[in-house]
Amino acid sequence: MSNEELIREIRKHRLADLADGLDALGLVNTGTMNSEMRPIREGIKFAGFAYTVKLIPAQKDVKACDNIEEYFGELGNWCSDTYSFMSGITEETAKDMVVVIDEGSYPGGVWGSEIGMNTMKKGVVGAVIDGACRDTYECNLEKVNAFCTKRTFNHVYGRLVNGGINIPIQCAGVTVNPGDIICADDDGVLVIPRDKAEKVLEFAVAIHKVDQKTRAKHYEDLGYDYDETLGDIGAE
Repeated sequence: MSNEELIREIRKHRLADLADGLDALGLVNTGTMNSEMRPIREGIKFAGFAYTVKLIPAQKDVKACDNIEEYFGELGNWCSDTYSFMSGITEETAKDMVVVIDEGSYPGGVWGSEIGMNTMKKGVVGAVIDGACRDTYECNLEKVNAFCTKRTFNHVYGRLVNGGINIPIQCAGVTVNPGDIICADDDGVLVIPRDKAEKVLEFAVAIHKVDQKTRAKHYEDLGYDYDETLGDIGAE
């Protein structure tokens, strides 16, 4: 199954079904990010392939600047290192991409309204950060899709530097490899290894169908109108 076809099918299913699929393979909890990883607003849902980034605490001091021009110069130099991962996010590469960032849960605001919109324009479907988002009010106005373990007003300037790009990382208690499938919704974030994904999907499809049939009977008994969560049953 191609990546494009796989991700299209995975997006049809709930994280609950996909997690059950991992359980069926004996991979209980191995892909479940811890409960600190939360969306910046309700209703965010996405799935895509992991582009991994590691940021590490800085081992150098920042300069006390005398004027705005000097500060912007220092900021630009710092960010050219910390945000070097942006070079791998282009209109050619970003389709179905989820940027997954390991900050070791440090409260440095690597993701905010500007970078959120910038990456959205290129095709990134979301960001998952074991660390901080900032500008979250603006991010939510702009419909930036992000999950994080912290919120802050602090920048990464003076705090975090590049520790590697497209390498295995740890994110909210889960090992994430480049190309792993990252699924996110209101319940949290799930990581599915790419080499297990088609088998996980096979189980998830069957699990979801059984659930929809069972819930459809409850809908009938309770006098509820069918809705989109019942899939093809609800369309009948």
